[in-house]
Amino acid sequence: MPDALVLAGGRPDPALGEGIPNKAFLPLLGRPMVEFVLAALRQAATIRRIALVGPLPFPPAVAAAVDVAVGEGGTMLDNVAAGFDALGGAGPVLVAGADIPLVTPRAIDAFVRAAQSLDAEIVYGVVRREDVTREFPRARKTSVRLRDGTLTGGSLILMAPQAFARARPVIERAIRARKRPWEQRRAAGLLGVRARALICAGPEICMDVDTPAMLAVVRERLTRDPRSPSPRHAEGMARW
Repeated sequence: MPDALVLAGGRPDPALGEGIPNKAFLPLLGRPMVEFVLAALRQAATIRRIALVGPLPFPPAVAAAVDVAVGEGGTMLDNVAAGFDALGGAGPVLVAGADIPLVTPRAIDAFVRAAQSLDAEIVYGVVRREDVTREFPRARKTSVRLRDGTLTGGSLILMAPQAFARARPVIERAIRARKRPWEQRRAAGLLGVRARALICAGPEICMDVDTPAMLAVVRERLTRDPRSPSPRHAEGMARW
């Protein structure tokens, strides 16, 4: 059973909110955004421990929701390395962004189970653009047309720590540019890392809050239904 590593580091973004360390701590329904991600991971049947990397000290409710608290470093790569070191395991780790508050336990479990069935050291979730548009018509996400359809990158990646140690530059690019993770596939292969993309049915994994427009979409959904999973959440998982 994999551990989870949530990335909640980074600089403040005045366009999204002021008076908070970074966007992970944006208030949504009176709770920091990262709490929604932590709650989904805690309820997922496929996750063992949860590590959170970010600005210490965490708010009490956030600190109570994690097993391992890790102070953020200088870069996202540093944060991933620090999280892996703190977890100390050799098995795969689910790396998740702190900015996907619509993610649900069901979506996490579906992704982890499907990803573990692949012969890959890095598996990243992608979603078909039509599924995003159907569920969130006002969302504007980066996508690319490929043989398997027009795809949008998600914010869930299952990776082996050993692969991270072998190919740190590629992994950093895949995480930081997760909207276009397929661009990293060939580079990962050249470094001897087995990387795959997994087409997921639930678009919530790609609803990361990175602009005021996306924040408005997410707030509207949470206000209407605080925990409304996509009806196709765990269906139609496809391997790419």
